[in-house]
Amino acid sequence: MAYGHLREDRRRMQLPLLEVFSALLLLGAIVLAMIELARYSSAKDSLQTDLTIAGLQVGGMSESRAQERWEQVYIAQPVQLYFGAHLIMLSPAEVGFRTNSDAMLADARARNTAATNFWLGFWNYLGRRPVAAVSVPLDADYNEALLREFLTHDLAGYNTQPQRPRFRWESPDELVFEPGRPGLTLDVDEAMKLVERALFSMEPQERIVHLPVVEREAPAADMAVLREAIMQLMEQRGFAWNGTQTLASVYVMDLESGEELSILADVAHSAVSTIKIPIMVNLFRQQLLVDQDTAFLLTASILCSENSASNFLMQIPGAGQTVNAQLSDGLRQVSCTAQELGAEHTYISAPLTVGDPSLVFEAPVCRPQRPANQDYFAHPDLYAQTTAEDMGMLLMEVYDCANQDSGLRAMYPGDITQTECQQMLNLLSGNRIDRLIELGVPEGTRVAHKNGWGPETTGDAGIVFSPGGDYIFVMYIYEEDLDQNNVMTIGTWELIEEVSRLTYNYFNPDAPLAQRREPLNAFGAIHCVTVMNPADVDLNNIDANRLDDSGNPLPTACYGGPSEFNAATGQCAPFNGWSAGP
Repeated sequence: MAYGHLREDRRRMQLPLLEVFSALLLLGAIVLAMIELARYSSAKDSLQTDLTIAGLQVGGMSESRAQERWEQVYIAQPVQLYFGAHLIMLSPAEVGFRTNSDAMLADARARNTAATNFWLGFWNYLGRRPVAAVSVPLDADYNEALLREFLTHDLAGYNTQPQRPRFRWESPDELVFEPGRPGLTLDVDEAMKLVERALFSMEPQERIVHLPVVEREAPAADMAVLREAIMQLMEQRGFAWNGTQTLASVYVMDLESGEELSILADVAHSAVSTIKIPIMVNLFRQQLLVDQDTAFLLTASILCSENSASNFLMQIPGAGQTVNAQLSDGLRQVSCTAQELGAEHTYISAPLTVGDPSLVFEAPVCRPQRPANQDYFAHPDLYAQTTAEDMGMLLMEVYDCANQDSGLRAMYPGDITQTECQQMLNLLSGNRIDRLIELGVPEGTRVAHKNGWGPETTGDAGIVFSPGGDYIFVMYIYEEDLDQNNVMTIGTWELIEEVSRLTYNYFNPDAPLAQRREPLNAFGAIHCVTVMNPADVDLNNIDANRLDDSGNPLPTACYGGPSEFNAATGQCAPFNGWSAGP
């Protein structure tokens, strides 16, 4: 009995382990719940984990930290603008760019469905249940007026004006023109769109803008550029183009556009042998059909500059019973025809010198109605004068007649044909001296010209047919004969050649004659070549029976022309490969 009570007493003293353990579990759960609740309460003030605002992941951040992040991207990060190779950094704040942070945060809160029920949110938190992703777009704006002001005025210095072609002086012997450069102007309206897109982009590469520009075409070369270059060239060569002991006149015309260049082109000069151009024009005017004998005289006059042949060409159309009367009337015709055609300061009043005393006289001819430029004096011949502008006018009339059936044809429709004008150009194109205008253009370039020189005057008047366009070039140089040797200096020739080259390069900037050509005859021109049988003259092909395909004299031709022809032997000067000249 006592033993039984003892066991019952022990059973009553045993601890309630299950109850204690359950209580401990409950207590632990409560503690854990309180901890999670504390954590949830703390995390509840941060943004939900799967949240994107303005394209940036900001889940789990505090609102202030999230705002700092997108402002760092959209406001602190500059937009890089490239104007060509120039980099301009644009701070968004400069154009009033700002983010509407309060609105974006409010939108984020409104989209968080768990935010309105604390305990439901806590329950989802405890279960680590995913919350639906929320994406809030960027809400920002900027001041369009400020951006336009920035693009229009702040970037105005990056716009470039078109630049006209200019003469390059880097190498004094190169004589090359630099082509014009187009101008670049910002397209503000298109740039506004691109910069706005960049302002609202977060990726650095998307915040780089290559600004759109409008290319303004480079201005075409104009004669003002060439005129300035010619004057600089003469000054660089030490030649006083507007002096008292030296003086230069230059006339250039673009035969396509009609644009002209004049440097003292209205100053009267001795016409020298360039007077044979109006002599030729008048002969064709007076004779509708040129016979072979007259054609032979034309080649002697133009190709070999024979004065006697030129006098005959004035005598042939002249009226009168005697040679002098016919020649006197021919002189009148040449002078009047030249002035009718616009060469108002051109005349010839005496036969060209041939050593015949009977031909030394002055005829009454058409005289200029108004004087040439009186501010400069080139000591012109009293009996044969012209200006660079006058010779340019005559050449233009011939060119227009030959190519457009106008010019001389318009002035003398019943007396001149287009074929005759083409024959005149053929004659002038056959004049080869390897100096003056010719030496300033690439070998093989067609030049229809007539040159002339005397003790104090050198001149050349011609048409250059170049790849870059046909143009008229006329230049006269007066240089006082200080040493009284009745011979012009070779320097005047070289100056004309360099001005000719400069002019060619102006018309052909893409394929210039960069280096001066060396003449075949360093001390003068080369000999002329004509045929001595009038029947061999072909005005439609001036080289026929005269030159071979290499440009050398044919057996039917006379090297040196009529002045070298020996009637007794029927021989001319032996051809020496152009190494010598008159």
